[in-house]
Amino acid sequence: MKVIVNGQVKELNIIDQKTGVNYVRDFIGNYGALVDGQFTWDEEQGAFLASEETYDWWEKVLGDHQALENRICELGEVHDPHEVAHIVNDASDVDLEDMAAAVNMALDASYGIL
Repeated sequence: MKVIVNGQVKELNIIDQKTGVNYVRDFIGNYGALVDGQFTWDEEQGAFLASEETYDWWEKVLGDHQALENRICELGEVHDPHEVAHIVNDASDVDLEDMAAAVNMALDASYGIL
């Protein structure tokens, strides 16, 4: 997703490891950030506009979630994917910025630290 921050073009991405699809707009949109003023669509530039603070926050959250998704995918290849999904779901009821850490702790408790 192309984002312009203080006149500089930047990117936000999160890739589904199974399909290779970049679903960043869906991810961010599911949390309301595309309609609540965090990001504003600029038709002329064909990109979203955001503050540095907003961009940095989302970049960290997306990076944390990308690393988590990679780990979940790897664990699902070694362990029962339904069991992994159950652990993920049970640990996910926290604020978005805390979710990756909470899920990783639950996965660590079940499967050990990577």
